[in-house]
Amino acid sequence: MTQDIPAPVPVAELVAQREKWRTYPDGYLCRDEIVRAWPVVADIEAVVRANDVRTATESVPGTWGRTYHPTVFHAGDAQRVADAIADGTAVLQPLWRRDTEEGSEALRQRIEKLEREDLLEALYVIAVALIMVAGLGVLILLSE
Repeated sequence: MTQDIPAPVPVAELVAQREKWRTYPDGYLCRDEIVRAWPVVADIEAVVRANDVRTATESVPGTWGRTYHPTVFHAGDAQRVADAIADGTAVLQPLWRRDTEEGSEALRQRIEKLEREDLLEALYVIAVALIMVAGLGVLILLSE
């Protein structure tokens, strides 16, 4: 199986490349940074649990007053696991890897599930909008 997997990026380099305008939790990496540090990993959560990576929850303000709470990952633990992946000592099942048949299939299934969930959410929003427009139409007809 041929898979185009980029080389891992050391944690110190990830921290140095951070955008200056953005705030980051002190001593932690966001999900995008973990993906770059562990490019062979397809199931981040499983590897985090199996290798005792400390996590925290960040509060990020979003649009419309909504606050998001993404998980962030301890930078020192992330580098420890990256080194362990490189030397073959990390707890890393074939199902959790991008470069195995099992891992590629599991990743494909997770992506399909997320796409289905996104589609259902979009359909729900459209249905609510149509119901509101229909209700407004009824109100307009009744007011005449």
